[in-house]
Amino acid sequence: MDEEKLTMAAKRYRTLVRAINIRRGMRRKDEAPPANHWKKRFPELEKELLDTYYKFKGWNNDGIPTKASLQELGLDHVAEDFIRRGILPENDDTSAEAA
Repeated sequence: MDEEKLTMAAKRYRTLVRAINIRRGMRRKDEAPPANHWKKRFPELEKELLDTYYKFKGWNNDGIPTKASLQELGLDHVAEDFIRRGILPENDDTSAEAA
């Protein structure tokens, strides 16, 4: 397995783990550091960091992998499952750049 295949395998694995959590109901609201993690909180910075992370991962603003990113990883069946369950819209044109 070369570096490119290993990178793709890791992305697929991480996305599948995320998909399982999404099917169980996890959304953006569930991703926050513990309240006592920092003495001083910066909500705007925390939002910006999470937005950037989601965009990097190919997820929408609610932390759900986009149809395009799932297809790119060969996970079309996950996209179809999300559409069937109403997690993603049927015509999800949201790309990682738009998320």
